Amino acid sequence: MVKNIKELFSEYVLLVKIGTFYEWYNSDAYIISYLFNYKIKTLIDGDKNCGFPTNSINKVISMLETKTINYIIVDKKHNYEEENKMNFKRKNKYNELLTKSKNYIDKINRINKIRNYLLNHDSKIESVEKLIYEG
Repeated sequence: MVKNIKELFSEYVLLVKIGTFYEWYNSDAYIISYLFNYKIKTLIDGDKNCGFPTNSINKVISMLETKTINYIIVDKKHNYEEENKMNFKRKNKYNELLTKSKNYIDKINRINKIRNYLLNHDSKIESVEKLIYEG
């Protein structure tokens, strides 16, 4: 159901209320992680996910509106019924922020991978260069 909604509203951040948490998936998870430094998890099916407790919703909405990002809030409990929606029409910066978010998170992941490698291996410079350039 989430994927169907996202297909219809591809340039909206889709906030899915599940119990006492809101969750984001895939590209939206990158944006939220970038804006709020929330951890991204990889689910069993390979999808990306991050979330936060419902008591932080006003902070998140305020940031999305400040950054002029379209969003939709749906509630799983009510069959994914739309609770709130913001549409900035032509000013929407979803794609711009998505590109910036993915680049930033990819760099952080690469840095962490190199850091972990260096901490766990008796490495030689060639190994580190390979890790840096090949990911």
